[in-house]
Amino acid sequence: MVSTFVTDSAQAISDSLGDRFGLDQIAREAVRLLFQHPGTATLSWLAVLISLLSAFSLARRLARAYAAIFDVPPLPRSKTWHGLVWIVLQVGLMIVASMLRDVRSGAGVGVAVLASVGLLVLWFGADVLALRLLVPAAPRRLVLASAALSSVGRALMGAWAFVYLSRSLENQANQFGPIGVTFGIFTYLLVAALVYLVAPLLVTTWVKWRTERASATT
Repeated sequence: MVSTFVTDSAQAISDSLGDRFGLDQIAREAVRLLFQHPGTATLSWLAVLISLLSAFSLARRLARAYAAIFDVPPLPRSKTWHGLVWIVLQVGLMIVASMLRDVRSGAGVGVAVLASVGLLVLWFGADVLALRLLVPAAPRRLVLASAALSSVGRALMGAWAFVYLSRSLENQANQFGPIGVTFGIFTYLLVAALVYLVAPLLVTTWVKWRTERASATT
């Protein structure tokens, strides 16, 4: 979807991912080939449509999963448009988060600390808003606790990606080319999805455990 709107997008994406994960030249070239589009407008817009439908389907599935985790009614059909807002929120979050990461990596210690704190605050606010969009009936305290834990999970995921994923992408790019990079990116997306789901699951489990323990004690 990005490659439809951004000029020289394959090079831009490979540079962005390469700078973020510290990839070598071979891995950067594999990423560029992975995102290289044929330049046909029809195929590009078809890719946009498929990407939007996939993202919207993901939003609906997340809404149902969150409803089951928080034990609340699912998102009504009249509010299905919340999924579209969620997509816009995630895209905006990626853009702003990338800008903060660039500021953090190219500045002094003080600015880097402020950018890191700003990134955590951004993640927390975005997660609160995302949960409110997909599960409006969820209790406020559970939403706030889930968003806080999810923000910590994102930070840990960033550290994992910096230490492990960069090496993994380089090794798989050297061995398998663009297909290897695809495997690495899907691994990153899978871990991100787990963070989305595990955070509220841990919070609700802990709250239920405390409630049952208090009841048993009483």
